[in-house]
Amino acid sequence: MYKANMDVWEESVHNSCLCYSEAKGFYVSNIFCASKEEVLFLPHGNKGFWKKQVQIQKENLTIQIETNFGYASRTYMRAIVERDGERLLDFDLYKLYILNNCSVMTLDVEPYDWENLFNKIIFVSKGFSDSQYTSCAMSYVEELSNLLDKNEILIKGTLNREKIKWNGEYLVTLFAAKKIRDLIKAYNMANITEIFSGKCNRLYNKFLHKIQEIDIDLSDERTIQIEETLFMIHEFMAKNENGLNFLKHFISKS
Repeated sequence: MYKANMDVWEESVHNSCLCYSEAKGFYVSNIFCASKEEVLFLPHGNKGFWKKQVQIQKENLTIQIETNFGYASRTYMRAIVERDGERLLDFDLYKLYILNNCSVMTLDVEPYDWENLFNKIIFVSKGFSDSQYTSCAMSYVEELSNLLDKNEILIKGTLNREKIKWNGEYLVTLFAAKKIRDLIKAYNMANITEIFSGKCNRLYNKFLHKIQEIDIDLSDERTIQIEETLFMIHEFMAKNENGLNFLKHFISKS
């Protein structure tokens, strides 16, 4: 059996590793019991940026884990999983209200939570049925749409930070804009169903209507984020044959 070497983080609370075999598929094991040939990722406590990538040819999967421990608000722990070159997305509703280092494009967990990260990798790697995947994605978009109706929200800077309150429609809209940009980028990297495209279009139309209702200070340098979001929404809608709907929001009917 595989014995942990000096590179393995020795704290007993972090002794899980991610393994794979053709017979068992993906599974989580104790590092002291795992077969060396089946180990994909071991836990570590290294400070600073660390990255490792493995490929599972039989599953057509590429898995990459990235950590950046010891950098306060810039600390993160995440995985990137792709099948046949297409990104597997993580529509975790909890992550919607995290400002930094959390994306539907990556599997994010609190720093040093190795077992949770490994289980997330297993979950997305097993794949969803179309109905399951669409349901998760649409729930995420629906919650983001509901966010646009709020005047204040509770968010975290990162997964392991305390919640803070953002007041005012402008700040809420800025936050929504960031999440919309992330969603559009993810859409372009993944295999997305037609029904999800329609849900996204309705969300983006709602955002376009929202920014015309609120007061926007063009001298506020943060407003550039809204400009970037508008550009990405226009590009998305044009590709999905909804470019004219984008223009309707900015052409006077008088």
